[in-house]
Amino acid sequence: MAMNIDDLKYFRKICETLNVTRASEAIGISQPALSYSLKRLEGEIGADLIIRKKNGVELTKLGEEFYKRSLNLIIEWENIQTLMTSDNKEARGEYSIGIHPSVALFSLDKFLPKLIEEFPNIDFKLVHGLSREMTEKVISWEVDFGIVVNPIRYPDLVIKELCKDIVTIFYKKGCQNKLIFDPDLAQTQDILKRFKIKKELMEGRILSRSLEVIGSLVAKGMGYGVLPSRVARLHPNLIELDQAPLFHDKICLIYRPEKHKNKVSKRIIELIKQAKI
Repeated sequence: MAMNIDDLKYFRKICETLNVTRASEAIGISQPALSYSLKRLEGEIGADLIIRKKNGVELTKLGEEFYKRSLNLIIEWENIQTLMTSDNKEARGEYSIGIHPSVALFSLDKFLPKLIEEFPNIDFKLVHGLSREMTEKVISWEVDFGIVVNPIRYPDLVIKELCKDIVTIFYKKGCQNKLIFDPDLAQTQDILKRFKIKKELMEGRILSRSLEVIGSLVAKGMGYGVLPSRVARLHPNLIELDQAPLFHDKICLIYRPEKHKNKVSKRIIELIKQAKI
């Protein structure tokens, strides 16, 4: 049987959502591509795994049993992909790390060089996006590790705090009287709610969903920006606004324990936890 490991992962996402459309959106592939993946998997098995209905799908008896066993198949495959010898330098395979671009700027250099030095033949794939998106990818087996901000609790998710951060308002002396922020972040919404009186004195707003762009604009004197302090530190001329509200963040390493029982995975986890971020 030439079974595709991605087909197994996609099948599990369909089982978890019981809806092909929602599963395709969560995975980030088209619905036709996901349907073809399922059809290919059913072709390899030689039987139907799901029954399509108007409002979603339902697992067949075989589908229910295969769902239970598919997790072990994925774990074994992941372990085989990274073979460990007595010498770490001979270890081969690929690991993916999901991380927000802003977090990547101040954290990757603290542990990635050590990983590369100890495992020169292992490929490290960086996946970028919002922390909640990266957490979902770890939960759904799409990404091996996540370095995320304020991760949600999940029964099968290990969460190890790496460091803390503070989100507040920064500015450059002589800046314009505008407020620059990402309206979608919970941290920003909380700060602006408590900053209401002063916010009304601002002459306008600049909205951006990129903390890197916000930091750059603030550093150029375009206005007051809502930023994590570790991002603000990338621009030496920024000053923390006195008496501005604070939001406390936790930057954490997250992973599924059943996926990382081999020696390479355990060593990678150890090196990331040892990093002084």
